[in-house]
Amino acid sequence: MKFVVYKHSLILGDNNIVTKQLIALKHDDGTLQFTDFHRYVKSATKIKSISDDGNKRFSYVVKFLNFIYGTVGVNNLDQLTLEMVKEFFMLYGLGQLPEDRKNRKKSTVEKCVNAVLDFLTLYLSEREGKAKLKAEELYSTTTFTNSRGRVIKRKEPNFEIYVNDSNTEKAIFRDMPNSAFEMLFSHIAHYHKDLLMVVALGAFVGLRPSEACNVRREDSPLGPGILFHQSDGQVFKIEIDLRKEIPLRSDLKPTGRIKKERLQAVPYIFLEVFLDTYNDYMTYLEGKKYEKDYGPLNLNRRGKALSYDVYYQRFRKIIRDEMIPIFLKSDDAEVVFRHWYTTQLVLSGVSEISELMSARGDKSPESAWVYLQNKGEIAKQYGQVNNGVFDYMNWRANELFGDKLER
Repeated sequence: MKFVVYKHSLILGDNNIVTKQLIALKHDDGTLQFTDFHRYVKSATKIKSISDDGNKRFSYVVKFLNFIYGTVGVNNLDQLTLEMVKEFFMLYGLGQLPEDRKNRKKSTVEKCVNAVLDFLTLYLSEREGKAKLKAEELYSTTTFTNSRGRVIKRKEPNFEIYVNDSNTEKAIFRDMPNSAFEMLFSHIAHYHKDLLMVVALGAFVGLRPSEACNVRREDSPLGPGILFHQSDGQVFKIEIDLRKEIPLRSDLKPTGRIKKERLQAVPYIFLEVFLDTYNDYMTYLEGKKYEKDYGPLNLNRRGKALSYDVYYQRFRKIIRDEMIPIFLKSDDAEVVFRHWYTTQLVLSGVSEISELMSARGDKSPESAWVYLQNKGEIAKQYGQVNNGVFDYMNWRANELFGDKLER
């Protein structure tokens, strides 16, 4: 058995999704045994909205618990020692935990350290006199003044934190040439058209798949999810409404999370192909049943809003079973299209960090900054985009979705 995060969602007020996370033990037969460890997972210092559910903090703590109970073999956190904690952070930072498949960025390791230290602080304060470990063995507290003049307290670990980020920067340069993208996108358009708009929203708007699963139809009773701005009958701007996470299923099952609430504009270089793709997809949807009270754009085979989990599993299966591995060395649906999208924006002339962050829907600048820092290397691998014009064989709808598909 292992620890897992259990999410419980309900609706409050005006279509506000409230999702709370709990930590449970999942037995081999699938049954869940709930714990009270959620009491020690610290909430964010600033809650974005009532729907805040702790985000990644729970996943970091669960990873820690699985290591301590499963790998180390303790049966009570009171038995925890400093060496056990140090070993977890070392293996996590080096990407060497049993389930690890890749290295982690320094910022990810720091978030995990902070979440686990906060968890242990609350637990150990309650178990004082009973637990072997004391919080003061783990860290010291320092204070600093931020740019706004506010005094901030920060936990500084009393031991070294290791990070193996030797391959993380290279990871953004996975070979995704236009020919490989063209083949993949055409394959989706022909054989998996129900996934077409999730893919298009990632490739041409830079949305995360979980965000794409939150997009509503233009005629949704909950408000248009896609806004078309026209002049003289011509669409000159398209925006995706990600300003609020709204339930899109009658069973209240979550479809995915919006990382940063916003109105996301389709970049001009992708406007035509996005519009062609959207029109083709809406033609495909004609006559298909869906939950009209919600108006989801992306549907599963039962007519309900497609969830991120289902999309992720299907996308991985398509890559594994149907596409030639040489074109896509990674099957990470969260990265492939956002990486390609960002690369094309940088090569077409986007050079300001704020502009690239806005186009990607980023909260922090780290990911976008790597692309701008390495623009020269990207250009060598992908080829320059002349005069800021995105050139991908002058695709049009009839070329993308024609009857013949070159194999």
